[in-house]
Amino acid sequence: MPENPRATHRFLPDIILMIIAIMWGGSYLATQDLAMASSAAAVMCARFLPAAAILLCVNLARSNMRLRDSTLPGVLLGTMRAATIALETIGVTLTSATNAGLIIALSILFTPLLESALTRRRLSPSLVSSVLLALVGITLLVGGQGFSGANLGDGLMLLAAVTRALLGVAEARFTIGRNADVLGLTTVEIVFGAAIFAAWGGNSLLEHLPGFSIENWLTIAYLCLGCTIFAFLGQLWATKHTSASRAGMLLGTEPGWALLAGMLLASDPIGALGYAGAAVLLGATWWGARAEQRWRGSGPTAKEGLAPVIGPADGN
Repeated sequence: MPENPRATHRFLPDIILMIIAIMWGGSYLATQDLAMASSAAAVMCARFLPAAAILLCVNLARSNMRLRDSTLPGVLLGTMRAATIALETIGVTLTSATNAGLIIALSILFTPLLESALTRRRLSPSLVSSVLLALVGITLLVGGQGFSGANLGDGLMLLAAVTRALLGVAEARFTIGRNADVLGLTTVEIVFGAAIFAAWGGNSLLEHLPGFSIENWLTIAYLCLGCTIFAFLGQLWATKHTSASRAGMLLGTEPGWALLAGMLLASDPIGALGYAGAAVLLGATWWGARAEQRWRGSGPTAKEGLAPVIGPADGN
């Protein structure tokens, strides 16, 4: 039987979000390797500056460039994005990868709580249960490598989880149910982040640039093209066609992919407990996607639910 194009389109946002989670999961090792050859500030600068230049060129080539309409929301999203990336990058250098992976995954719990508060709609028991089950799966998965004591890095990762959840809800606020220019929003967001990171790590990047190897340049290309341009564009587009809660849950699988990358590329074993956690996480993600769809369809849609509480979108 021929494939139903409407069904394919319905699952396309989920597929894109899962690909992004996989790419971000692999960015932990990539960032760690590049930081060892330079610094954390230089990594963020090398990741954002080329991405900003590429997207600016793409927008200049457009016949209907709408960057002015995207300026205010793009700056707001860029501020939250830059804060999240900075907190994650610094936090992971001050704590263990295990603790960082578990704590950042708390964003999948914060996201539906924030969205529920903004829409003034109570979450369904199934959706709450699926989120809690996902957290159990992440705990088992990441805990397969053991835990270390709490420290300053853990606190920074907790803040990163909060800002990531806020970012997901804000992206839904500026995209769902609106004629949002996803490319324009992403461009302003990345350009603003590039300006912040250039002021912070520009000198460090220039200092280490001559010593970069071919592998370092390939890592920059991966972080810039895959984890930044494609991921940010894809996340905004997918969130526009689904909800912040569903996007947060799918992106919340990132720690599992990070551990898988570590296991395959860095020979980090996760043990039987980790494999059990992976199975629980996959089941919780499937359950949560169905529960979220029922919750969103049982009352005002996300397109209608966010606007009255927060106000009309700027520039549209």
